[in-house]
This record gives sequence, C-alpha cells and structure tokens, in this order.
Amino acid sequence: MSSSATKPAVLIIRLSAMGDIVMASGLPSSLKQHFDNHVTISWLVESPYAALVANHPDVDNVITWPKQEWRALVKSRRYLALFKALLRFRRTLRALQFDLVVDAQGLLKSALLAWFTGARKRVGFNSKEHSQWFLTQSFDKPLSDDISSEYKFLAGKFSNAPYQLTLQLSEQDRTTARNLLNEEGFHSNFIVIAPFTTRPQKHWLLPYWQKLIAMLGKDGNQVIILGGPADKNSAEHLASGNSHCLSMAGSLSLTQSAAVIEQCAALIGVDTGLTHMGMVYQRPTVAIFGSTRPYTQTQNPRARILYADLSCAPCKRRPVCDGRFDCMQAITPGQVFSTLQGLQ
Repeated sequence: MSSSATKPAVLIIRLSAMGDIVMASGLPSSLKQHFDNHVTISWLVESPYAALVANHPDVDNVITWPKQEWRALVKSRRYLALFKALLRFRRTLRALQFDLVVDAQGLLKSALLAWFTGARKRVGFNSKEHSQWFLTQSFDKPLSDDISSEYKFLAGKFSNAPYQLTLQLSEQDRTTARNLLNEEGFHSNFIVIAPFTTRPQKHWLLPYWQKLIAMLGKDGNQVIILGGPADKNSAEHLASGNSHCLSMAGSLSLTQSAAVIEQCAALIGVDTGLTHMGMVYQRPTVAIFGSTRPYTQTQNPRARILYADLSCAPCKRRPVCDGRFDCMQAITPGQVFSTLQGLQ
C-alpha cells in the first residue's frame, strides 16, 4: 500500500495519440468504481494532449512525459544529460509510490515508464517489442470491431460497470468556442467536418470533400472545418469560395475544438481523434474509414461507419493500391450526404 495512507495510488499510461486518449477515457471511471472511489488516479500523457484529460472528473493528477526534451537531447547527442533526465523522471514517478500501473499504450516505451514507477503491479498488453518484459501481468490485445475494445478489455479486469467515454470541458472552452462561432455568424445547427489525419491512406479524397461541402451548402447547412495547425492551409483551401463554410483549423486548442464538436448539429470525419469525439458527445456522426478501421460498432446510436470492406482492407500502414486508396474512393460524396440525412 502506498504511503499516501489510506488511498491506493493508480497510474494510467496512455501517452498519445489524440484518438486513443479519447477512446481510453473510460478507464479512470472504471478504476474508480473498482476501488469504490477510494483511490487516487494519475494519467501519464504527452504534453500536447494533457488538456484532454486535465478536466476528467475521475483523474486526480496529470503527469506529462517530457518526450520533446528527451528527443532534443538525443538529437544533440547529449547522452549524459539524457541519462540524468531519465533518472530524474524515474525519481519523480517513484516518489508518487504507485500501487498499480495500467499501461494502456502497449509499447516498449510505455512499459518501460511503467517499470520506472517501481509499482509492484504493472498491467498491460503483450507486444512485438516485448513490452511485457517490464510488466507483471500482460494480455494479448483483443480483436474486436467494438469501439475502445482494448481499453474496455483492460477496464473489465477491474470493473464490470459499463465503459463510458468521458471528455470533460471547462466552461471557458465552451464560452470561447461559442463566442468565436457567433463572431463568424455560425450560431447553431452547423455541421463539423474533420478531413485531416496522420497518414495519406486515411484521408478521404480532396475532390470528394469539395463536392460534399457544396452539397451541404445547397441543403442550407453551415460547415465548420476543424484540424490542427499543420492543416490550416489545406482547410482554408477547402473553405475558399464557400460562404457557408468556415475553417477554424489551427485557430483552436484541442479542447476548444472539442467544445465546437459538443455544440455541432452533426459531424463528418475520417479516422482522427476529432471524429471519435463525436462518439463521446453522442453527436450524429458519419465516420469514413479505409486503410484503418478502429471500430464499426459504437455506443452512439446516431453514428454510422462508412467502410468499403475490400479484400486488401484494412491495410493499415502497408497500402497495396499504388496510392489510389481504392477503399476511400469507393465511398462517394453522395453516399456520405445521404447517410447524414438519414441521421438528422
């Protein structure tokens, strides 16, 4: 038992990425229920995503992993300084005296960080990187089409309660988002699109987005484009020439973007964290999946997954279509538009 006297201390490790943090957001509540709320829960995360869990009602402490600092030391070949930084972080984790670590990432780096804590019980997944060497109990990841399946599996090791995705926002984020929308004349019933993601094979075709935006405008809808700073130029290009379409990509924080999604009439997106937020807030959501298919079953009755189940899909990181991305071409703007109409 930890020396924080009566309360056990639990650490969840899910460092990145945005979508996975969203889908792992049911873990803290499951763990709190397991310990009858008599527990302190911390979450170890990369700093760009810390805000996503900072307001979680069942997370007591957010610890940021100094990835960028360590990477900079490696790049500058300051290996002694890196070693000292590793030791400092290890001391920081050990001082918190965790009783249980749940490694929800399932990679060597996350398992190593779990081992850094010195916790007697370290639970997580087996991996090709042999991350299980640093854990005391490990499992194979489940194969399932259910949303958050691997995190539900971990939660089920501690609690039988329903797994509930949770992304709590501050009133400041809600107010900021609402004010920005009002300033642009976007008051209500707007549709959010999330066209951008990490790999080209996960993108829907640009001409398809352009056609869909036009179709949405003709149907009397206002459209908001969301994305990160790297998506700003592409989003502005998509919005140009469409008075009913506004790009807010790169202009909002992650939590402000979440606040826009919380307020939207509907959401259309590819395999990205912003699309998964539509599931959290139970918004009418059309998800366009291709080379990756994180789930086909959701807890959102107003969600539809469009996925061309080709023989080569999901190819994940190894496309065999010479850049045609046939699985994404197979999903047409008309199909997306009619699917959305069926939800509203």
